[in-house]
Amino acid sequence: MSTGAQNDLEKVTKMTYQQVAVYGFSEKVGLLSFPQREDSFEMTKPYSNATAEIIDKEVREWVNKAYTRTVELIKKNKEGIEQLALELLEKEVLHQDDLTKILGERPFKSSELSNYDRFKLGFQHQEDHEVEDEAKLQEDSDKQDVSEPSATPAVS
Repeated sequence: MSTGAQNDLEKVTKMTYQQVAVYGFSEKVGLLSFPQREDSFEMTKPYSNATAEIIDKEVREWVNKAYTRTVELIKKNKEGIEQLALELLEKEVLHQDDLTKILGERPFKSSELSNYDRFKLGFQHQEDHEVEDEAKLQEDSDKQDVSEPSATPAVS
């Protein structure tokens, strides 16, 4: 059994080790890849203890830097985060429109639409067609009302 926080730390640690030791993102380790073999019972590492120390130190630095940046962002955006928390207590689920209302537009724009934006536009496009179809039906109905005599007798 694990807690959410413990699980998050485990994921961050694993992801950072992969960036440093597997994907070659670290200048200190260089463009080398040391993937862990999960199917193997080997207890030896394909690198020296000195390299292991460099990897461990680099991972700690990266995680600490990310933590510091996260705390800075939370402090900077404290009001918006508090508003989000209050909104979550009311609604339980927030959508992108709710986030935009509270936090404002994102500070950067992508040159391409996100999958969510495409999804949302698909529904808007569908709604536009439904509105057009309803307008046509109403227009056709209005034409029939004008051209056909009324079936109910007029009361004097």
